[in-house]
Amino acid sequence: MSDSVPGEQSAEGSQPACFYSDGFRIAADLYLPVSGKAGERHPAIVLCHGFGGLRRFWLPDFARFFAAAGYAVLAFDHRGTGDSEGPKASLNPFGQVADIRSAITYLETRSEVIAGQICLYGISYGGGNAAYAASVDSRAAAMACIVGWGNGERWLKSLQREWEWIEFKKRVIADRHNRVLTGQGEIADTSEILVRDPHSLEHEAAARAANPNRLNFITLESADTIMACKPEDFIHQVSPRPCLFVGVEEDTLVPTQEILSLYEKAREPKQLYLFPAIGHHAIYYGDELPKLLGMGRDFFDQALGRRS
Repeated sequence: MSDSVPGEQSAEGSQPACFYSDGFRIAADLYLPVSGKAGERHPAIVLCHGFGGLRRFWLPDFARFFAAAGYAVLAFDHRGTGDSEGPKASLNPFGQVADIRSAITYLETRSEVIAGQICLYGISYGGGNAAYAASVDSRAAAMACIVGWGNGERWLKSLQREWEWIEFKKRVIADRHNRVLTGQGEIADTSEILVRDPHSLEHEAAARAANPNRLNFITLESADTIMACKPEDFIHQVSPRPCLFVGVEEDTLVPTQEILSLYEKAREPKQLYLFPAIGHHAIYYGDELPKLLGMGRDFFDQALGRRS
């Protein structure tokens, strides 16, 4: 099997890769440490991107940092997004968890990777997915959840006023019935499901302008599946593998309660760090990014015994 998508160019510092998940061809980029030793194997990190994100939006900076720290790093587009095959306009967390598990399997096949030292690093929507994946797949040696969520229904409800939430739930239920009776479902702007605060709206506008392939419209079924997904109910199963939880005080897109709930329900060993109230997206770039990246590197190094 070819490890590249035909016609696909690799991101800077990476090589094109691909794998299959439930029969869908998943486009990926693999970043390897620069090493002069032939045949050397490395611990690895699977990067899990955010809501409607793509593997080449923000993730290359994360990947190159971790590769420079000695890790093989895999970034990929989930099924139906970016360059990957699969149902379009769908953000199903259960399908994305399956993709993460397939990514672990793919890394196990790579001669550059130490199969027993594959870790997960998830950001925002990908943070909840990474938490769920680590809970149900013991091959994840360690897991870092960055501004992630623990309960999909509570999370989406927190972003709407009560009357809006009641009407939204009625809409989701009606769509569920219609899908069963007709095989067709409603398509909605992502902002109707992930209701964004003013700062996040600005960020989303910039993201859409910079990424023509960004997923802007998704099925209402996506909301139905997010509401049914509750990583916090399973996070205790990660133990004794270590978890890192990073949140932001007064987060108005993924409320701080979400990361705190995951942390409280996880078992030792676990770590928690809360950035001050700088906004959900501010830790992805600018002055806070080096601190966030260094925190992740130190956590994985300690989890894998690379340092005391």
